[in-house]
Amino acid sequence: MTLQKQQETFISYGIRDGTRGNMTTHTNGQICYGVIISTEDDEGEIVFPWDKYEDGYGIEDWWIYDVLGFKHSFEIYDASGDYIDGVEPPNEKITQWYNERREFEKIAPPLPVTLVNYCSNDYPLYILAIPDTAKVACRGFPEVFNPEGLRVGPERQSLLDFCHEHGIKYQGEPQWYLSSYWG
Repeated sequence: MTLQKQQETFISYGIRDGTRGNMTTHTNGQICYGVIISTEDDEGEIVFPWDKYEDGYGIEDWWIYDVLGFKHSFEIYDASGDYIDGVEPPNEKITQWYNERREFEKIAPPLPVTLVNYCSNDYPLYILAIPDTAKVACRGFPEVFNPEGLRVGPERQSLLDFCHEHGIKYQGEPQWYLSSYWG
């Protein structure tokens, strides 16, 4: 696996929502431009608009289904995530169901933020970041990068607009964060 592919895998499994990953322990360094999230309920738990999606794709599912309004032309799963009536549909139907979303995603606006877990899998703390700014150095694979490339343009305002539009509270102003992830 190339270093680029390892990073893409970590970003998609570790940074995105901090809940998915393989069976190894990551101790990685990461840098991103964003805001520290402080959206908490009465018990101090972080609450996101996408929390109803618990299958590991929370923020992406929320973006596609709730924000962009994607609807399948037919359903194969019930509300609990099981096949309707406990019957697995034919493979062609399953493929069609997943392809509908893939085709929608090709034309849909991309999710304008990425969720960065800056603590651990067991005790997640989050930064909501601009996707192109999230960089990871996996343990044992040092990364070369040019600090002069650490620039943010209009994406800064887009990040703030996203937070305000979706009721996400954050601490301070957007800035660069160097953090670690253990998971």
